[in-house]
Amino acid sequence: MILCTLKSNKIMIEIFKTNITDQKLANSVIEKLRKEFVGSLINFDLDDNDRIIRVEAEFVDSIKIIEILVQLGISCKIIPDKLCPSKNNSSKEMQEQWDNCFRSNQAVWGFEPAQAAVLANELFIANNVKKVLIPGFGYGRNAQIFTDNGMNVTGIEISEEAISIAKQNYKGEVEIIQGSVTEIPFNSVCYDAIFCHGLLYLLNAVQRSEMLNVCYNHLKPGGYLYFSVISKKASNYGNGKQIAPDTFENTRGVQVFFYDQESINNEFGQYGIEDTFEISEYAGTSKKGSFDFIVTVCRKPL
Repeated sequence: MILCTLKSNKIMIEIFKTNITDQKLANSVIEKLRKEFVGSLINFDLDDNDRIIRVEAEFVDSIKIIEILVQLGISCKIIPDKLCPSKNNSSKEMQEQWDNCFRSNQAVWGFEPAQAAVLANELFIANNVKKVLIPGFGYGRNAQIFTDNGMNVTGIEISEEAISIAKQNYKGEVEIIQGSVTEIPFNSVCYDAIFCHGLLYLLNAVQRSEMLNVCYNHLKPGGYLYFSVISKKASNYGNGKQIAPDTFENTRGVQVFFYDQESINNEFGQYGIEDTFEISEYAGTSKKGSFDFIVTVCRKPL
């Protein structure tokens, strides 16, 4: 099997960890996938401990591949490509993008909390949440509502510019860790809840899978994942250059993945979904436009 071929940046590579242990079954699965995705380079490595299926194409429909494998009774999930890691959305690229954004626009969304944060606050109060982690902290507009209600908040933010703005407003009341949410740079601290608004959909499929897994592992028993992601019903769906299924790159080079209920179930299902519902969020401080979001609430078993 060819393990790695360097190609243009237009080629997507996805790696799927499976529970296939039989070469005959593997051959049957690969044949079916190759018929479904004509032109894609698809291989299976039985000798790899992760029993991986590797797919290379200009367009890899990860959700469809997982759906086919599940229908065949095969367990699978997306994992990072250790041999040829994706260069899309690297930590350095994301930091540069967001430093430029916050340098130019400062408190671009104002200081009022997102509707998702208002609703999360109600849930957290009702369930005596005391310790909250906010990945993608930004300049902290969603933190104040939690601290005002006696919660201890820790933020993770990749942009030094955003952290600088946050420090001017919170004056040490909130701990902010500078780093990437896909490489969460902290120890074994666990939280009652992890709140994330407007971030997950900016990551590629592997990064989203990594982030959700790491966040879940940093929850206390009974803890909540509370994520708000942009919906395919949003008015900006389809804007820009399509680079993957339901993923579009805008003129600033920012990649956005749009969710529907199927992709919510695929990505969050293993983490114990308790609720999903739709909300509208204002586009900025003017409040003249809004976008459709999907809130997903998961809870870790006690």
